[in-house]
Parts: sequence; structure tokens; C-alpha cells
Amino acid sequence: MKRKITSNKSIFFLLILLFICSVCFQNLPNEIYPNMLDLLFGFNTLDVKNTFETLGETGRIQYVYSSLILDTVFPVLYVLLFISILLKLNERRIFILCIPILAGIFDLGENISISLMMSSSSFSEIPESQIFISSVLNQCKWSLCLCSVIFIFFKLISNSLKKEA
Repeated sequence: MKRKITSNKSIFFLLILLFICSVCFQNLPNEIYPNMLDLLFGFNTLDVKNTFETLGETGRIQYVYSSLILDTVFPVLYVLLFISILLKLNERRIFILCIPILAGIFDLGENISISLMMSSSSFSEIPESQIFISSVLNQCKWSLCLCSVIFIFFKLISNSLKKEA
């Protein structure tokens, strides 16, 4: 299994799928993409209210569908990509390999939480605690994604220094 997931072909295929997902996000109707809370590093009540009002009922319904369909595929793809690259770079520490998985779990939790907020019939129905939880999930996702990229970067440097020695 390791050889298949770490092959250049598999990594390239995951990159292509991530690119396709990104293009799909950017082409969502009703100005969803520029108003996606997922893209922010943390958000507050005002951000949620602006998104809620800007999208309107139709846009919020489409946001929920895109969150639960397209944005469920996206974390699975980036988790597989990060793990594939780390394994290809001979990373064996389980806690490092778990970082992208945790990022994906937080991302999925964020998607569910945002979907619940956008499913409300009025903004006043959204509890402050829901906004806070969604924002925390969002910040955890972005922090762990950044950690994954940093580990990949340092592993690349470490491997190239070992080859020179």
C-alpha cells in the first residue's frame, strides 16, 4: 500500500484532484466562494452575519450543499496528499503523520458546524457558542495544515542535507 500511495503518479493524481476541487469552489454560484467562512483564519459574529446576509437563503442552501459534498472531498484529498508526501520522504513518526489527519477531522467538524449555522432560518437563531466553536475548529484546521506543510518543508531540507553528506 505504501508504494502505491507514495508513487509520483499517486501524488500527481491527488494534486490534480485538489486543483479540480479548488476550481469547483471558485465557480460556486451566488458569490459563495468569496464569502466562505472556511477560507478565513478564525471568524467572529460580524463575519458570520455578513456571510449569512450576503448569500441570502438560496446562497446559504448552496453553501451547505457545497460544504457537505465538495468540502468533504477536499479534506480527504489534502490529508492523503500530505501523508503521501511525508511517507515518500520517509517520515515514520506516527504523531507527525497524525497531524494532517487531525487537520482533516477539524475541517470536517468545521464544515458541519458552518452548515448548521447556514441552515438557520435567521441569523438571530445562531448561538454565539456555535460561532465560537466553528471558529476554533477553523483555526485548528489551518494551524495543523500549516504544521503539515512546515514538516514537509523541513523533511525535504533534512533529506537533501543527508544526501549531500
